[in-house]
Amino acid sequence: MNKRALLLVCTLFFPFVLFGAGPYNLEGIQALNVLVIDENRAISPQLTQKIAQELKSRLEKNGIKSKKEGVGALFVKISSLKAGKSTVVSIAFGVGEEAEILRSGRVKSFVQSYSDSDLFESEDVNADIYDSVVNYLMGEFIEQFHDDNEQ
Repeated sequence: MNKRALLLVCTLFFPFVLFGAGPYNLEGIQALNVLVIDENRAISPQLTQKIAQELKSRLEKNGIKSKKEGVGALFVKISSLKAGKSTVVSIAFGVGEEAEILRSGRVKSFVQSYSDSDLFESEDVNADIYDSVVNYLMGEFIEQFHDDNEQ
Protein backbone atom coordinates (compact mmCIF):
# COMPACT_ATOMS: atom_id res chain seq x y z
CA MET A 1 0.00 0.00 0.00
CA ASN A 2 1.44 3.36 -0.89
CA LYS A 3 1.90 6.12 1.69
CA ARG A 4 -1.01 8.25 0.46
CA ALA A 5 -3.46 5.37 0.65
CA LEU A 6 -2.25 4.50 4.16
CA LEU A 7 -2.60 8.14 5.24
CA LEU A 8 -6.14 8.26 3.84
CA VAL A 9 -7.15 5.06 5.65
CA CYS A 10 -5.67 6.31 8.93
CA THR A 11 -7.36 9.70 8.57
CA LEU A 12 -10.75 8.13 7.89
CA PHE A 13 -10.71 5.43 10.56
CA PHE A 14 -8.57 6.90 13.35
CA PRO A 15 -11.39 9.06 14.83
CA PHE A 16 -13.66 6.00 15.06
CA VAL A 17 -11.00 3.98 16.89
CA LEU A 18 -9.93 6.83 19.14
CA PHE A 19 -13.36 7.96 20.23
CA GLY A 20 -15.40 4.79 19.66
CA ALA A 21 -17.76 6.73 17.40
CA GLY A 22 -19.83 4.96 14.84
CA PRO A 23 -21.58 6.09 11.70
CA TYR A 24 -24.87 6.64 13.56
CA ASN A 25 -26.07 9.45 15.79
CA LEU A 26 -28.70 8.84 18.47
CA GLU A 27 -28.59 12.39 19.82
CA GLY A 28 -31.93 13.79 20.95
CA ILE A 29 -34.04 10.64 20.62
CA GLN A 30 -36.91 11.02 23.07
CA ALA A 31 -39.35 8.27 22.07
CA LEU A 32 -39.41 5.11 19.96
CA ASN A 33 -42.00 2.54 19.02
CA VAL A 34 -40.79 -1.06 19.51
CA LEU A 35 -41.33 -3.68 16.81
CA VAL A 36 -40.21 -7.31 17.05
CA ILE A 37 -40.62 -9.28 13.84
CA ASP A 38 -39.94 -13.03 13.82
CA GLU A 39 -39.94 -13.93 10.11
CA ASN A 40 -39.71 -17.72 10.46
CA ARG A 41 -41.39 -18.16 13.83
CA ALA A 42 -38.17 -19.26 15.46
CA ILE A 43 -39.54 -18.33 18.89
CA SER A 44 -42.96 -18.41 20.49
CA PRO A 45 -45.34 -15.42 20.35
CA GLN A 46 -45.01 -15.22 24.15
CA LEU A 47 -41.23 -14.83 23.91
CA THR A 48 -41.65 -12.26 21.14
CA GLN A 49 -43.89 -10.25 23.49
CA LYS A 50 -41.47 -10.72 26.39
CA ILE A 51 -38.59 -9.37 24.27
CA ALA A 52 -40.69 -6.37 23.18
CA GLN A 53 -41.64 -5.62 26.80
CA GLU A 54 -38.02 -5.90 27.96
CA LEU A 55 -36.87 -3.53 25.19
CA LYS A 56 -39.60 -1.02 26.15
CA SER A 57 -38.57 -1.29 29.78
CA ARG A 58 -34.90 -0.68 28.94
CA LEU A 59 -35.82 2.32 26.80
CA GLU A 60 -37.89 3.80 29.64
CA LYS A 61 -35.10 3.19 32.20
CA ASN A 62 -32.76 5.15 29.94
CA GLY A 63 -35.05 8.12 29.36
CA ILE A 64 -36.61 7.09 26.04
CA LYS A 65 -40.39 6.82 26.03
CA SER A 66 -41.92 3.89 24.15
CA LYS A 67 -44.87 5.16 22.12
CA LYS A 68 -47.01 3.69 19.38
CA GLU A 69 -47.42 6.51 16.86
CA GLY A 70 -45.69 9.61 15.59
CA VAL A 71 -42.12 8.60 16.44
CA GLY A 72 -39.39 6.44 15.00
CA ALA A 73 -39.22 2.72 15.56
CA LEU A 74 -36.69 0.51 17.29
CA PHE A 75 -37.00 -2.71 15.32
CA VAL A 76 -35.77 -6.27 15.71
CA LYS A 77 -36.05 -8.61 12.74
CA ILE A 78 -35.31 -12.26 13.47
CA SER A 79 -34.60 -14.66 10.60
CA SER A 80 -33.71 -18.31 11.08
CA LEU A 81 -32.86 -21.43 9.15
CA LYS A 82 -32.87 -24.96 10.57
CA ALA A 83 -29.57 -26.79 9.96
CA GLY A 84 -29.70 -30.31 11.36
CA LYS A 85 -29.94 -30.18 15.16
CA SER A 86 -29.08 -26.50 15.29
CA THR A 87 -30.53 -23.31 13.88
CA VAL A 88 -28.71 -20.45 12.19
CA VAL A 89 -30.15 -17.14 13.41
CA SER A 90 -29.73 -13.69 11.91
CA ILE A 91 -30.93 -10.68 13.86
CA ALA A 92 -31.20 -7.18 12.42
CA PHE A 93 -31.55 -4.48 15.08
CA GLY A 94 -32.05 -0.84 14.23
CA VAL A 95 -33.90 2.44 14.39
CA GLY A 96 -35.97 3.84 11.53
CA GLU A 97 -37.16 7.45 11.56
CA GLU A 98 -38.76 10.03 9.33
CA ALA A 99 -36.26 12.62 8.13
CA GLU A 100 -35.88 15.50 5.72
CA ILE A 101 -33.12 15.13 3.20
CA LEU A 102 -31.70 18.25 1.60
CA ARG A 103 -31.36 17.75 -2.13
CA SER A 104 -32.60 20.31 -4.64
CA GLY A 105 -35.31 20.91 -2.06
CA ARG A 106 -36.48 19.25 1.13
CA VAL A 107 -37.45 15.62 0.58
CA LYS A 108 -39.33 13.76 3.31
CA SER A 109 -38.02 10.25 3.69
CA PHE A 110 -37.77 7.31 6.06
CA VAL A 111 -34.19 6.53 7.06
CA GLN A 112 -32.44 3.86 9.06
CA SER A 113 -30.64 5.97 11.63
CA TYR A 114 -29.07 3.10 13.61
CA SER A 115 -28.18 -0.45 12.64
CA ASP A 116 -26.56 -3.44 14.30
CA SER A 117 -26.83 -7.17 13.77
CA ASP A 118 -25.93 -10.58 15.12
CA LEU A 119 -25.49 -13.92 13.36
CA PHE A 120 -25.02 -17.19 15.22
CA GLU A 121 -25.68 -20.91 15.27
CA SER A 122 -27.78 -22.14 18.16
CA GLU A 123 -29.10 -25.30 19.74
CA ASP A 124 -31.13 -23.32 22.31
CA VAL A 125 -32.82 -20.78 20.03
CA ASN A 126 -35.13 -19.19 22.64
CA ALA A 127 -32.35 -18.47 25.15
CA ASP A 128 -29.82 -17.38 22.54
CA ILE A 129 -32.19 -15.02 20.70
CA TYR A 130 -33.32 -13.44 23.97
CA ASP A 131 -29.70 -13.00 25.10
CA SER A 132 -28.62 -11.55 21.75
CA VAL A 133 -31.47 -9.04 21.48
CA VAL A 134 -31.96 -7.98 25.09
CA ASN A 135 -28.43 -8.17 26.45
CA TYR A 136 -26.03 -7.76 23.51
CA LEU A 137 -27.76 -5.67 20.82
CA MET A 138 -29.85 -3.53 23.20
CA GLY A 139 -26.78 -3.04 25.40
CA GLU A 140 -24.79 -1.72 22.42
CA PHE A 141 -27.67 0.60 21.49
CA ILE A 142 -28.03 2.00 25.01
CA GLU A 143 -24.27 2.53 25.28
CA GLN A 144 -24.21 4.54 22.05
CA PHE A 145 -27.34 6.46 23.10
CA HIS A 146 -25.59 7.55 26.31
CA ASP A 147 -22.38 8.41 24.44
CA ASP A 148 -24.31 10.56 21.95
CA ASN A 149 -26.35 12.31 24.65
CA GLU A 150 -23.67 13.16 27.21
CA GLN A 151 -24.15 16.62 28.67
